[in-house]
Amino acid sequence: MRRYLLLGITTLCLSLGMPVAAQAENIEETVTAAQFEEDLQYITDTFTRYANSANVNIRKEPNTNSEILGQTLLNTSFEAVLDIAGWTMITTEDGYAYIKSDYLSDTEVLYTDEDLYVLAHVIAGEAQPYSDAEQRYVGSVVLNRVNHPEFPNTIKEVVFQKNPTQYSCTIDGNYDREPTEQNWANAKWLLENGSVFPDYVIYQSGGKQGTVYLKTKWHYYCY
Repeated sequence: MRRYLLLGITTLCLSLGMPVAAQAENIEETVTAAQFEEDLQYITDTFTRYANSANVNIRKEPNTNSEILGQTLLNTSFEAVLDIAGWTMITTEDGYAYIKSDYLSDTEVLYTDEDLYVLAHVIAGEAQPYSDAEQRYVGSVVLNRVNHPEFPNTIKEVVFQKNPTQYSCTIDGNYDREPTEQNWANAKWLLENGSVFPDYVIYQSGGKQGTVYLKTKWHYYCY
């Protein structure tokens, strides 16, 4: 009886405690412009940040309800002053403004319009109607091949590699499908964030090609 009583108490404690922890994680930390301005007195130097996406809002205050002053282009550079609670204070011609820190990077995003075009089209050709995850899996194999010594070192050369042809969509016409907004978005995400697979996953096919890393409804991803 004592054992069951202790078990019941433990279970009750866990059931009561876990939602509280989960709730705490979901509470968004808030910050005000006044907090940034208060900390300005301690700043002796600024730093450079680059927009890692286009059309990110630049706001008057560090919150998503604040007035939008403008939007970024990809790789727009900013003189940054402070990072607090997920927001970055930047300098502008009219004073200070704020951008969500997640949309800023230490370095520029390096890819070309051609990279984006080819990756979006091979995603459309191989996985157009499938889930975001599946589309990113397909694109990740392309990126892994670019960085692998057994394959060419550009996205276009990887996709159009022959002898034998590596991507059937380049010969059956599916590469020429018009990518959807989802295809473009997933290609862009991969170029800005990198492969979702370990770098050794370099095969994607309807059948096994080596050791299976992941099998989905549509493809095997192997190494």
